Amino acid sequence: MKNKSLKLFFYVLLIISVVIGLAFLFFNGDENRMVSPILNWAYILLFIGIILAVVLPLVFRSGRGGKKTLWELVILVAVLLVSFLLASGNSVSLSPSVPEPTHGTLKMTDTVLITSIILLVGAILATIFGSLLRKKS
Repeated sequence: MKNKSLKLFFYVLLIISVVIGLAFLFFNGDENRMVSPILNWAYILLFIGIILAVVLPLVFRSGRGGKKTLWELVILVAVLLVSFLLASGNSVSLSPSVPEPTHGTLKMTDTVLITSIILLVGAILATIFGSLLRKKS
């Protein structure tokens, strides 16, 4: 029962995404009035993805899946915390016609950029060392 309802839930999300994508394609126009709804839908999908990534391994247990998920969550929070602490939030020189962003906006932007760089380096290192460890065994 869980599997069918989960599959139906994902199909509903897919159908809504396709409808919003087609609306963006056909009804956007010059005013860009579909940008806000598509961004809101992306935020909703991100939130659902985060919740499901944490909850599903706890519901569908297969050995140590729950502990592994919690460790991954701890590592992700640590990466985000380090990124936030490294972010300066200093302003950049923009043209005079562009209003200067707030310190909070600049700090959050720096945090996201540093997090992306840390995760990219981690993915590259995992790919390299993963293939090297496979060749040894």
